[in-house]
Amino acid sequence: MATPSITGLTVVPAYRVVSHFVKQVRKLPEDQALDTLEQRVRQYVRSALSLLHGSYAEIGERWAVSQLGDPDLDTLAGALQDTEKADPKVAIEEALWSASQLLPRPDLSARFLLLPGDGESQLITQVMQGAMGVSLGSQATLLFFWPTGDWLSWLAYTAIHEYTHLVRNHLFPRGVAGGRPVYLKTQEPETLLDAMVAEGISDVLAQQVYPDMEPRWIQTLDDKDVERIWPRVQRRLRMGDSNEVRRFISGDGDRIPQWTGYCLGYRIVRSYLENHPSARPATLVGMQASAIFNESCFAKDGPRA
Repeated sequence: MATPSITGLTVVPAYRVVSHFVKQVRKLPEDQALDTLEQRVRQYVRSALSLLHGSYAEIGERWAVSQLGDPDLDTLAGALQDTEKADPKVAIEEALWSASQLLPRPDLSARFLLLPGDGESQLITQVMQGAMGVSLGSQATLLFFWPTGDWLSWLAYTAIHEYTHLVRNHLFPRGVAGGRPVYLKTQEPETLLDAMVAEGISDVLAQQVYPDMEPRWIQTLDDKDVERIWPRVQRRLRMGDSNEVRRFISGDGDRIPQWTGYCLGYRIVRSYLENHPSARPATLVGMQASAIFNESCFAKDGPRA
């Protein structure tokens, strides 16, 4: 059966270009091969993202290189061969079609670049179960993968998660001012609450398509952990320092447990939906984070409710 088309969305199997680069650099002396591969990946991603705002293109370029790491070329070539056999482009297109039925956005135009991650990274191969992504504004998403375990299913889940981010970024466009993301309409910075709720919405919507999939980042805190960490998070909900926001979203391995913001954002969104049984996750994508939070149990009674 033919893969359904999604208006405005393009899935780019960029890993094929990387595979071509790998074949080229394997002919070079070992001390030149990785540097040349990195340079060519940089140039390719820069070109692929050339229509984005300069700051987003730079972020995408850095992500592509950092996620590639310092691969063993033989191992990478074998992984890319396995990827080609699995044909992830089809899986992503099917996932995006399902997401577009729940959250239609015909005015959205975006590209999904499928790129190899680092097979030596425990983050992508174990914690993220073979797939992770980053969205750059509302026009591009980079999906990184490593073919291990059930990676194809998690790549499809991640695509829907990132599609939801693209739509929300389209509805609440942001730019960069003074080195930090700000909302273009208000010039206000993105707050910790904004980021947490956005992640929660993305996971709730992805779970509508894949209800049996429960990513580790939404389960990282149990009820006692939430009660303990919530006061630290609560007093920082309005902070707009992007470095601190990221620290509380992902954790710092010290005072803030891993995935704290993801887990709390998911709980806030789930709480809102429990309080509003007729609401659909897709309707939350266009709502202000503060409105969702204020109608959740966290605003009144805290996480114990």
